[in-house]
Amino acid sequence: MKKQDGASTLVVVLMLFLLGMLVLAGQTQQYEMRFRRIHQERAALAQWNMAFTLLAWGTQQQWSPATDWLCQVPANGAGRACMRQISQARVLLAASPETPAEEHNEKTHLILWRWGTPTDTGITWLPQGWIDFCPLSENKACILP
Repeated sequence: MKKQDGASTLVVVLMLFLLGMLVLAGQTQQYEMRFRRIHQERAALAQWNMAFTLLAWGTQQQWSPATDWLCQVPANGAGRACMRQISQARVLLAASPETPAEEHNEKTHLILWRWGTPTDTGITWLPQGWIDFCPLSENKACILP
């Protein structure tokens, strides 16, 4: 009988072990990427919800028409709502949620907008006046204080 030293079996086992490690490393990268994407999506949804909440809160506040941005902050300090009179017949309300410090560098924070008309008793907010981009032609005019 011929003597076998088992080296080829050991090489096959090591290659299978190495292949398994490569597959696990690839799956780990995919899971990390998915978790990052889920975290970003959750943060974006939370920011949208807060912006809509602030916009609704801003419509309930007392505003005095002014050509410059006037801002109010809710008691929880979760952001701010700002109002500016654009013309005699139009006012613009902007709502911006507070973004966590680690997200400030990623992109500009979210601002939602809503048109209204000044009346003798206050401001009437237009039912179809919701906007998710700045409607003003000059970019400088869209910057909140």
